[in-house]
Amino acid sequence: MEIVEQLKEYAKKIDATIILPEANIDKRVYLAGKEILDKKISKLIVFGKSEEYDESFKSGDCEIIDISSYKDLDKFATELFELRKNKGMTIDKARELIRRADYFSMMLLKAGRADGVVAGATWSTADTLRPALQVIKTKPDKPIVTGIMLMVKEGADPLVFADVSLIENPTSENLADIAISSAEFIEKVLGIEPKIAMLSYSTKGSASSEMVDKVRIATEIANKKSKYLIDGEMQVDSALDKATAKKKGISSEVGGNANVLIFPDLNAGNIGYKLVARLGGYTAIGPIMLNFNKPVNDLSRGSNVEEIINTICITKLLV
Repeated sequence: MEIVEQLKEYAKKIDATIILPEANIDKRVYLAGKEILDKKISKLIVFGKSEEYDESFKSGDCEIIDISSYKDLDKFATELFELRKNKGMTIDKARELIRRADYFSMMLLKAGRADGVVAGATWSTADTLRPALQVIKTKPDKPIVTGIMLMVKEGADPLVFADVSLIENPTSENLADIAISSAEFIEKVLGIEPKIAMLSYSTKGSASSEMVDKVRIATEIANKKSKYLIDGEMQVDSALDKATAKKKGISSEVGGNANVLIFPDLNAGNIGYKLVARLGGYTAIGPIMLNFNKPVNDLSRGSNVEEIINTICITKLLV
């Protein structure tokens, strides 16, 4: 698929190192890492013993770290304690946690010894995001982490769906932040001008309820806070079909041209992207986590090797 290959080529040009903390415990991650190294897409850090890996991992593009004997383990434990002591962390607890791959990964990332983390093939989302939120934290101007999905299909323009994985029932303020973060992603990573549709079952007041008001207010907030083309509330057919948009009174460039779809809640977003993937023939890349100080991405536990490779590439593009 052309867009996927483009992402890989873009990723190759960025000098960055990605941590794959599950490479020694999950065959899919191992194979994805091997292909990444063989095709020289990225430098990697993996954990475990050298004998657990084949020659692909023993090049200058990969560092194999045995956490138990890492020279700065005590230093990292002390730094973790200092970060979390006001939340009840003890030094003994920090020394225990730093030996775990999840916390060690985040401390390695925070220390600048890598540029991103891709994990979650065997961990739960909570096990990936909890240490990331505690150690890496969100950008100063980004109050929430959002999970988006990049939807690609041969012969079709790419789409971003948000939020699809994290925020169950976003407020109007949350939806505005999700819209802006998603727009920044498609602009930075794909170089595409964002056109953001704030989705609802109503188009421009065709229905009235608290759910509709939430999306309408979110649109107003997002427009005040950003430079992007954002319109709503609108139904998804108005967002994607120009004739329908015109018929329903959408006069902005977003109508019929939307490439970023902001769903009103997690039910809609998650169901929406899976329907488009299953019935519409799109490939879903993600979920992609936005707004951390440094890129951290959470794999689906059902990810295949190609999906893990795609996520590694996206993570590099967020550096």
